[in-house]
Amino acid sequence: MTFPLTLPGPPRPHRPLPTRHHSSPATAPRTPSGAVRILRWPEQSHQLDQCRAQGVPRLLLVAPTAPPPHCVDQLEDWIRTPADPQDVQARQAALQVRAAPRDPVLDHHGILHFAEQSVPLGQGEADLARVLLASYRGTASREELTRVMWPEGEMPRRNALDVRVLRLRRRLAPLGLVIKTVWGRGYMLDSQPDPQPAQRRVPGGE
Repeated sequence: MTFPLTLPGPPRPHRPLPTRHHSSPATAPRTPSGAVRILRWPEQSHQLDQCRAQGVPRLLLVAPTAPPPHCVDQLEDWIRTPADPQDVQARQAALQVRAAPRDPVLDHHGILHFAEQSVPLGQGEADLARVLLASYRGTASREELTRVMWPEGEMPRRNALDVRVLRLRRRLAPLGLVIKTVWGRGYMLDSQPDPQPAQRRVPGGE
């Protein structure tokens, strides 16, 4: 999959905007969600601050003699100019992938995918996970989960659902997913924060 590559031109001199003849307020153009902004560093540092504040993925084209920028998160990368257009496009594509939504997905083979990892689930585990995924980061009631796990209406042991949830919780832990107990209501599937953010690889130039 390739992405269109548009390099920004050199900064243009300021020109006054034409006078508007209607009462609607002017709005600044917005970058589409997930679209990667390509900025020249350090000439467009003020635009970089705006992108960081708005969570817009950005690729910095660093001038040959300029010091490299400090990338603050995984939505930022840089490359020194002059750069091969294919290298620029590859980094742009990588940033686009990082900015894409990363909700867990259960495929038709019963394999749960999340954060570039996956784990196979048994039939009962997959049925339980499917209900939790349908209300991802919301609460799935005990009644709903019980109906799915025991569709024939047979009455399981009192703690049977809790045992199933405990097994699935252990199964999903390596993926960074956690099943939280919502007391008196049911369970919630959520992602746990990165416990070691300092050890994440900071994207950077060369």
